[in-house]
Amino acid sequence: MTDSSHPLAIPPPPRHARPGEPTGGEAWLRDPSPTALAAIAVGLVVVVLASIVSAFATPRRPDLPPPIEGQAILASPPLPTRAAEPPEASWSPPPVSLSSRSVLPTRTAPPTRAATPTRQPASPKPSRPRSKPPVIGPGELSPLPPSRERTLRSHGGGPETFIDFVNTRRAPVTVYWLNYEGRRQRYALLTPGQSYRQQTYVGHPWVVTDERGGGLVCFEPARRTSRAVIR
Repeated sequence: MTDSSHPLAIPPPPRHARPGEPTGGEAWLRDPSPTALAAIAVGLVVVVLASIVSAFATPRRPDLPPPIEGQAILASPPLPTRAAEPPEASWSPPPVSLSSRSVLPTRTAPPTRAATPTRQPASPKPSRPRSKPPVIGPGELSPLPPSRERTLRSHGGGPETFIDFVNTRRAPVTVYWLNYEGRRQRYALLTPGQSYRQQTYVGHPWVVTDERGGGLVCFEPARRTSRAVIR
C-alpha cells in the first residue's frame, strides 16, 4: 500500500465520463434554471430595442461615391441654378372712367396781348458841379448874390469910407451905385485885371455887372477901407 502524500506517489488517473452521462454544460441546457431564462429574455429584449432605436435614429442615405480628398460628402447633390430670365414686359390698358357723363369742353382763356414796351424815363442831365464859395481873404468884403439887388438901396447917416474894386475876371465889368431909390448909377468900367478905389459911405450898396448888364455880385461898404474882389 502506497502513501499518496509521498512525493514519489503516482497520481490517480483522470476520470473519464461515461457514454450517456451528461457534462456540466449539457446538464445546464437540459435543465435550465429560472434565473438563466430571465437573463436570456432580458438580453433578447435589449438587443431588439437597440436595433429598433438605431434603425429610426440613423437617416437613410443613398449610395454616394467615395469622397474626393479635401471635400466633404454631401447628403444630396446640389440643384443646378437656372439662368436669370429677363423680366417680361407687361402692358396694361389705360384706366377707363366709370362716369357715364360726357366731359364738357373747357373754355380756353383768350390770348393776352403782348405788353407794349414802356418808354424809359429820360435820364436826368448831369448837373453842373456847384462852384465852391470863394475864399475871402483878410481885408475883403463879403460878396452878396446878385439877387439881393432888388432889396438893396442907399440910406444916409453913415461915416465916409473907401472900397477898392478889383476885376479878376477875363472880361470887363461895370460898377454901379444903388441910389436911395434902389436904381443903378454907373461909376466905372473895369477891364480884366484892373482895379480902382471908390469913395463912398457906410450904408451905400454897390452892384457889379457884365457888359450886358447882368448882375454878378453886390457889396456893402465897411467902416474901414476894404477890397471888393470881382471873381
